[in-house]
Amino acid sequence: MMNQGEYHVTNEKKLKNMKVLVCCNSDVLAIPTLLKLKELGVLKGVCIPDRSRASLMPALDALNLDVELTCLSRRNWISTLKNLIQSKDVDCVWVLTFPWIFPQGLLESVSYGFVNFHFGLLPKYKGCDPIFWQIRNKEACGGITIHYMNEFIDEGPVILQESVRIIPGENYGLHCMRLGKHNAGLVERVMNILIAPQNKPLELEASNQVFSQKPSESDLKIDWMNQSAEEIECLVNASNPKYGGAKTRIAGFEMYVLEVTPVNLENKVEAKPGQIIHADSTYGLVVYCSDGESVRITVVRTREGYLSGVKLFNLGFNAGHVFDNPVVSPELLY
Repeated sequence: MMNQGEYHVTNEKKLKNMKVLVCCNSDVLAIPTLLKLKELGVLKGVCIPDRSRASLMPALDALNLDVELTCLSRRNWISTLKNLIQSKDVDCVWVLTFPWIFPQGLLESVSYGFVNFHFGLLPKYKGCDPIFWQIRNKEACGGITIHYMNEFIDEGPVILQESVRIIPGENYGLHCMRLGKHNAGLVERVMNILIAPQNKPLELEASNQVFSQKPSESDLKIDWMNQSAEEIECLVNASNPKYGGAKTRIAGFEMYVLEVTPVNLENKVEAKPGQIIHADSTYGLVVYCSDGESVRITVVRTREGYLSGVKLFNLGFNAGHVFDNPVVSPELLY
């Protein structure tokens, strides 16, 4: 029987000898983990989809990871990945936001398995982009679920799960940054679990599942008639920056809202949902919402550029104009 000291030495040796290949499709979520794996001396390569070459390669090159960076073509990515695993003697593949489904034969080709880092809380938030849906749905927490991969999407035995608070007013990009840093802090814990001779998977609490597809165009549109001020703020935050903001129109002028702030009015007003109830060169535009609350539009994106709420006022948007109203006011510049 192995004593405790021998067990510790064996585990330490296993950790140092682990060879990890990473498949990813994100910079902010993956980079802190890549740097941690490099620091530990276990990173043997990084693979990204070829379609993401332009957006990811500059950031990855700048890291000086001292490992091979491989762009995988949709046409032959499975055989390329298989060859990489064999040539580098990889014994574990870590997957962070990768868009393609790995076949079962590939999943069984490494001794420590394929490990998926899902940036959402399973089992409720499965599928594509749980970060968007958790912020949009006003969840108090997002999080990270780390699990062995099988042939089903976001299933397989769970290794580790941690909640990460969604700070009020936090947008998609800021939450991603915090998730990426938090994940790097879990790397050594995950490695130790992987090498343990017996590790029991976590049993997650049952929940109504939300199989989250990528948000559609209608999901990204502000519904002034039905969404509350809080719901509009959450949609705007969930859409910034990945989806370019929450879509709306006013007087035939299309824009994507990137930031709003709640406004507490001293006196209640009567107005239509989506109606500008206050506009000036200090506060910009204040808009009435369906629940009787209001939001101040602070930043929008348009075809002509990024504009502040104050700039919109200076361009002629004023109290009384209504978002999503089909009537175009002739006094506006656009």
